[in-house]
Amino acid sequence: MSIFERMICREKDEMNCLNRSIRLDRRLSKCDLTSGVFHDEDGIPYILPAVIECRQRLLTGCLKSRYLAPEGMADFNAAATKLVFGSELVDVFYAQLVTLQAPGGTGALRLAFDFYASSLQGKRLWIGTPGWSNHQQIAVAAGMNTVNFSQGLNVNEWLNELEQAQPYDAVLLQAGAQNPTGVMLEAEDWNKIAELCRRKQLLPILDNACQGGGKGVDKDAEGIRIMSLRCPELIVASSFSKNFTLYNERVGAVSIKTSVPIFANQAKEELQTIIRTNYSSPASFGAEIVAGILNDPVLYQAWLSDLAKVRKTLAERRNIVQSLLCRESPKGTTPLYGLFLQLDLSPQVIFDLREKEGIYLLNNGRLSLAALCQQNIEDVASKINKWRFGRSPTPYLKQINS
Repeated sequence: MSIFERMICREKDEMNCLNRSIRLDRRLSKCDLTSGVFHDEDGIPYILPAVIECRQRLLTGCLKSRYLAPEGMADFNAAATKLVFGSELVDVFYAQLVTLQAPGGTGALRLAFDFYASSLQGKRLWIGTPGWSNHQQIAVAAGMNTVNFSQGLNVNEWLNELEQAQPYDAVLLQAGAQNPTGVMLEAEDWNKIAELCRRKQLLPILDNACQGGGKGVDKDAEGIRIMSLRCPELIVASSFSKNFTLYNERVGAVSIKTSVPIFANQAKEELQTIIRTNYSSPASFGAEIVAGILNDPVLYQAWLSDLAKVRKTLAERRNIVQSLLCRESPKGTTPLYGLFLQLDLSPQVIFDLREKEGIYLLNNGRLSLAALCQQNIEDVASKINKWRFGRSPTPYLKQINS
């Protein structure tokens, strides 16, 4: 008997299954609307000019090859802390803040969850729905029990459900534009959530997946900064994949704010141990690019300008596709931001789009605006409407050009 006969096979990840199907799909017209990789109007993956400039500087300089410490690059960690919390709060909470480099946003979340579950002996994580599907999988892999709460437009409904949470439960919140809904909370909402977490002794864990991709670098971090002021402790998991177009360099960070400095030092040591027994140390090149941009005033301003152009393009795509899909929002409704659009499609329609048209969306109906472009947006919307309504829309692009 082989030991492999005892293998317990885990539930297959949706994204991995879809990526395999997309790779095997030979249709020239296939369209991957699952990925958050930003494409230009020619359908080519786009790299921010500031990133290209910084990368070139590094390549022409004297590259060093050595192991980083488990916590990663000091310059990167300091720059990431300042980006996330802002200069003023870094000064206020300097001794209570610790940031460690992580392998991408997913790695940062896993570090945060492992730290909560093992070092803090946390048992239960509250996860908002609809949300990013991998949140649940990472939490379960870290050994936590999970509870879902409805992450709709009315934050008071969130609060009513979170009243059931117990002291020392953790609450996962998305900073900036939510994935997949595109909703951004106002300061008033963040203050309500912070007050509930403080009153009930809950630990906020904030997923900072694309800072700068919603309303701007500082506006997207508003929730994190409000929570930092109102809550004695919190954890932030940051990704630099989408906002720096560094997808395969795997650059992320986990930041912890504690009530007193001694806990920050202990948290850093615990995270170092978790990292050492997991992947030992992070990679350097992507972190050098992020640190190089954030620490150079000229490159930093160029990066902010690059991000502003991306936000403008995403907003234009959102407006066009909503009009094409007959989803033009009436005045007074909640504005949406970021990379994704949540569509209300039946499982059968999503299946038909994949099988009949080669158009791939997630099972929850999430559409990636990052993968749409001038060349495919009208065709994609027409095919979605065909299977959803049995008809095609009036071509929007022809309307605005006439």
